[in-house]
Amino acid sequence: MTTDAETWALVDDQRRRTIALLGSLSPADWDAPSLCSDWTVKHVVSHLAWQRAASSASSLPGTIAAMLRGRGSMDAAISDLATRWAARRSVDELLGEVRLLPGHHRTVIGTTVINHLIDAIVHHHDIALALGRGLDADPDAAAVAADSTWSLPKGFTLPVTRRLTAFRWRATDTDWDRGDGPLIEGPMAAIECLLMGREAAGAHLSGPGLASALAAVADPAIA
Repeated sequence: MTTDAETWALVDDQRRRTIALLGSLSPADWDAPSLCSDWTVKHVVSHLAWQRAASSASSLPGTIAAMLRGRGSMDAAISDLATRWAARRSVDELLGEVRLLPGHHRTVIGTTVINHLIDAIVHHHDIALALGRGLDADPDAAAVAADSTWSLPKGFTLPVTRRLTAFRWRATDTDWDRGDGPLIEGPMAAIECLLMGREAAGAHLSGPGLASALAAVADPAIA
């Protein structure tokens, strides 16, 4: 198990990878759809940039207001906050905010450092995979994130993750092997992204269980 300090170091490494990715984007890329439903690339970056402000108690009234607008849905509140943050900022302003993230080691209220690691890895690939870029994460960092994704209690696990525990997952770039069922294997970052419901990560995976796993991600009615 990693310490908080070790996990923050992994978060910062992924943040720097994202900063490098964002620096390579064209203006059109910022307006392109991401893997997050209804979010452009700019919205995803806004969500990441917002996390720095959201670690302060002064952000609580705005978060509560977003929850009320979303009728109590945390997902709706997060989407609302990202959309509003994006609307008030230029691309250059967002880049400036994201560049301040490495070294910022305060969690958003109600979250943990592991949540930030999962967010950093998955949202990086929400941008990268949507734009046809490659995987870019430290395999060991992705394994730490996937351990948390895999082992959360049922009430806190995404429904898609619960469905995907029916398969065996084996990383090809680090020592990580979980589950019992039809095998799916590939880079650790792709495994974590698919466990979090990112169907596009399947392009980087293989194995006899992959088709069924992708079907389970695409259709919640499939167990």
